[in-house]
Amino acid sequence: MAFLIFVYHAEAQTLTFASDAGNLWNDGIAMDGEGGSTNIPGLSIQIYNVDASLNNINKMEWYSNVDLATNNGFNGITTFNFTGDASFKGQIIKETAGLEFQINGFGWYDWGNNNSQPMTVTGFKDGAQVAITTFVGNNNPSSIYVSLNSDFDNVDEVRILTTSGTTYPSINNIEIAGAVLNTEAHAVADLKIIAKNKKFISNSKDVVIEVYSILGQKMKNENLLSGIYLVKVTLKNAKSIVLKRYL
Repeated sequence: MAFLIFVYHAEAQTLTFASDAGNLWNDGIAMDGEGGSTNIPGLSIQIYNVDASLNNINKMEWYSNVDLATNNGFNGITTFNFTGDASFKGQIIKETAGLEFQINGFGWYDWGNNNSQPMTVTGFKDGAQVAITTFVGNNNPSSIYVSLNSDFDNVDEVRILTTSGTTYPSINNIEIAGAVLNTEAHAVADLKIIAKNKKFISNSKDVVIEVYSILGQKMKNENLLSGIYLVKVTLKNAKSIVLKRYL
């Protein structure tokens, strides 16, 4: 077993929202770089509240620990704008263009229940479920930290949903890193593919790299413009992997 690691511009960072973004969040979506959070180069991370049908509902807002009544200083993004149908089921974190990322954990606070609300975290890639875990929500006015394992190292969408009733979700301090992909590759160890000098390169001469536009048009792997590409890597044992990458 060897490790094929796609390294791109997104290094491990923590998204910490520290203020409200006002009208930017009227569409219900908070993104990295907004609300005082760090912009993650190469990724566009969305976070939004959802109902039972996974529809984005109401605008996103940031509230302080005083607003949320937390006793451990936690603040986060949520919404106090209700539609009256008790439809809040949780939140979704996803990459706008479907690029893969790694999520290591997040701070969570259910400000309306404080009743050990049962929650499920599910990771998806290209529409297929690739990871799942559960956690128990806070049972007092203190946020909790949810740690995720390596199953969540290569996802493009994460759903944090209650498994019973409703939740009043607030989230912050989301740890995001570049995606990691493990695959069988006989005689190929610690292989890395990186974006450098406007092209994709490898630390091994035993691979063939092909680059395609997001629409599938093959391109020369040189002088590439910034954007999203499909990178096909063929190992010397003829196994191939195709991933969306940002240059």
